[in-house]
Amino acid sequence: WRPLSEGCRAELAETIVYAKVLALHPEAPGRYNHLPWQPLAGRAGLFYAAEVELLCDQAWGSMLEVPAGSRLNLSGLGYFSCHSHTVVQGYSYFFFLRMDENYNLLPHGVNFQDAIFADTQENRRMFSSLFQFSNCSQGQQLVTFSSDWEIQEDNRGTIMAIFDENTEETQKNELDILQTRTRSMEGK
Repeated sequence: WRPLSEGCRAELAETIVYAKVLALHPEAPGRYNHLPWQPLAGRAGLFYAAEVELLCDQAWGSMLEVPAGSRLNLSGLGYFSCHSHTVVQGYSYFFFLRMDENYNLLPHGVNFQDAIFADTQENRRMFSSLFQFSNCSQGQQLVTFSSDWEIQEDNRGTIMAIFDENTEETQKNELDILQTRTRSMEGK
C-alpha cells in the first residue's frame, strides 16, 4: 500500500460533491458503522448521519446527478476503530461519496484515505483545478484557479526536451570515449 494524491483519488471516487452540513442525526450501529468491542457505541453518539445541502452541482463526471440546492442524507459517519469520517454542523465540505447496494450514500475512502475535506482555500483551489463545479449557490461560487496539472504538463514537455537533448549529448560523448578506448586497445 502507498498513499495516493487527492487528485488521483478524486478520479477514482464515484461521486464528488461540495455541500454544507445542515444537521446531524444519531445512527444505530449497522453494516457500515460497527465497533464489535463497543456494543453501546451507537448510543454514545459515535455514529451518525448528516443531512447536507449541495452548494454546487456535483463535479462533472460524478455518478450522481443531483442539482445544487438538493438535500441528501449521508450515512456511515462517525468515529471508527481505524479512521473517522467526521463533520460539524453548519460547515461546508468536499465529499468523496459512493452508493451502496441499498442506495445509501457513504463516504468513499478511496485507497483507505480521507473521503471528507474541509472547505479551505487550499482545498477549493485543488478541487476547482481538478473538476468543474457549476451552478453554485450565491456566495459559494468556486473560483477557478489555474490547474497545477496543466502547469506540470507544460513543464514536463520542457523538461523532457532538455532531458532528450542531454541524453543525446551524453550518448555521443560515451560513444566517443568507447571508440577512443577501442582504438587504443587495437593499437596495443
